[in-house]
Amino acid sequence: MAVRRPGEAPAGLRPRKHKRGPWPKGEGPAKHPHTPVQVQDLARELPSEAWQMTSWREGTNAPLTGRFARLRVRTAPGGSDYTGDPGPEEWLLIEWPEGDEKPLRYWLSTLPPETSVTEFVRLTKLRWRIERDDLDLKQECGLGHYEGLRLAEASTATSP
Repeated sequence: MAVRRPGEAPAGLRPRKHKRGPWPKGEGPAKHPHTPVQVQDLARELPSEAWQMTSWREGTNAPLTGRFARLRVRTAPGGSDYTGDPGPEEWLLIEWPEGDEKPLRYWLSTLPPETSVTEFVRLTKLRWRIERDDLDLKQECGLGHYEGLRLAEASTATSP
C-alpha cells in the first residue's frame, strides 16, 4: 500500500479548458515533489524515537506488549503515479516487533487525533478477541450449526 508522508499531499490537477483530447501544451497533471512511498519503506525511515513499547492486555503469563509507531498519512491508491484527490488524513499504525527484519502488521484508522497510542493499540488488538468469541460461539454453543440449519429451513419453506 502506498501512502504520502505526514504533511505531504499532491497538488492535484490543474484546471482543464477542454474536456476531450490531449492536454494542451504546458497543462496537464501538476507535478509535485512529494511522491507516495510504500508503507514498509516509510516504517524503515522512522527514527527510533517514533517507536514505543505498548501493552494492550494481560496474557496468560505476562502482559501482551509490542513495538508500535503511528503517524498521520494520506493514502495514495494508485501508487506513485497517483495525482488525484489526496483524501483526508488518517492514522497509520505500524507493528514491528524488535528483532524482526520487517514490520509485522499495518492498520489505517480514522480515530480522533487525541486518541492515545495505548488506546489505539488496545482497540486495534480487540479484533482478535471478537474473532475468538465468534469462534467460541460457533463451536461451543452451536451457533454455526444453528445458522446452517436456519438457512436450510428457510430454503425448504420457500420451495414449492
